[in-house]
Amino acid sequence: MKKFFGLMLLFVAMILSFTSCSKDDEEVFVTAEKIVGTWDVIWAEQEGESIDIPEGYIYMTLKSDGSYKTVMFSDYYIGEYKIEGNTVIGTTVDPITEYYKFTSLDGDIANIDYSNSIGDKYKFRAIKR
Repeated sequence: MKKFFGLMLLFVAMILSFTSCSKDDEEVFVTAEKIVGTWDVIWAEQEGESIDIPEGYIYMTLKSDGSYKTVMFSDYYIGEYKIEGNTVIGTTVDPITEYYKFTSLDGDIANIDYSNSIGDKYKFRAIKR
């Protein structure tokens, strides 16, 4: 009886470990081949406020040589980037560090958590053009 009870506990623990991981917990696999290009932000959220963004107002261009440019309305950042896991980390000459964490990537559509070293934080939905 003790063996049976122990096996049942093990079985329940295994089932719980498989069902506790959701799709949201999966990490996005980012490579230069997948992200090089211009990502036009079509939607943004800051502090719970959602905004539709007109084309060309916020975008980032990632080049294959490791350089990048981010445009946010009338401001822009230019620098070099690297990829760490699912995050693109850009550093400007100022120096300001920007973090683009790809939380989903489906072809040319991505959800990105953006933050930078001066304290800005956004959630972006972007389309690669």
